[in-house]
Amino acid sequence: MARKRLLLLLKPFDVYPSHEPSLHSVSSSSSSSNNRHKVFRYLYDRTLAHKNAINFCQSILKRKAVDWESVFRSDLSTPIRDVDLVISVGGDGTLLQASHLMDDSIPILGVNSDPTRPHEVAELSEEFDATRSTGYLCAATANNFEQLLDGILEKRFVPSELARMAISINSKLIATSALNDVLLSHPCPATVSRFSFRIRKDEEPLSSLVHCRSSGLRVSTAAGSTAAMHSAGGSIMPILSKELQYMVREPIFPGASSQLMHGFLKSYETMDIAWFCKEGLVYIDGSHVVHSIQLGDTIELSSRAPPLNVYLSPHS
Repeated sequence: MARKRLLLLLKPFDVYPSHEPSLHSVSSSSSSSNNRHKVFRYLYDRTLAHKNAINFCQSILKRKAVDWESVFRSDLSTPIRDVDLVISVGGDGTLLQASHLMDDSIPILGVNSDPTRPHEVAELSEEFDATRSTGYLCAATANNFEQLLDGILEKRFVPSELARMAISINSKLIATSALNDVLLSHPCPATVSRFSFRIRKDEEPLSSLVHCRSSGLRVSTAAGSTAAMHSAGGSIMPILSKELQYMVREPIFPGASSQLMHGFLKSYETMDIAWFCKEGLVYIDGSHVVHSIQLGDTIELSSRAPPLNVYLSPHS
């Protein structure tokens, strides 16, 4: 039997302080300096936690009858192929970036390298925010990584199909599918975004043309409905749902169209958007993948993209 080929995709260290903070430069009489030192100390500890999680995962893989290699996500820009499993080590952001280079033929397991610890959040709440990655899409931590990996290699666990969003600009399909959400907005957050949208099935319109002046438009998948969409007042969707959810951000006097500022698209429906600002941006799963749009451009969104096969926690 051929050995399984695994790719270990790692969150880079450049998001953390590179050196341990020193107390020598901190004045004991300055509360702001002491607090600054605590923040840097905390961030440096996060570096150590991430490094320890990577080392632990690698030590587990060395004991398994598999072929594997490690690569930092910042060093990978071509589609992932010729592997049987991708293991992302970091948080949801690392898994999201991996998903942009994957089709539906390769499953992925997310490892949250440094989960949030509620007691730390409470203890440090008067000084700074100690919340880390939610890890909503990460089934594993260092505590259960080997157990889950064994279950995957022995085919006792199966991945779940998560819907992704297909994005077209001026009828040209964008190579990157969104696993979480898409945000359309003016590059300047203080500038009004002007656009119109309509929902259709095939070529038949299912809604009237809705004209908007707002802070932009967000459309999420089921997996992304727990993130910014939920924070803005949207609904958390069943994670295996194939529907999309949309919300117009801070609409200006929607009037009779107010009920159309938030809604859902069935798996067979498409949202057509016409952009009426001189410039605009389409953000895919955050700020890492961005496409420019301009006056008169059209954008199509649907859930017809290939799904992503993700090993999820039983509690998802």
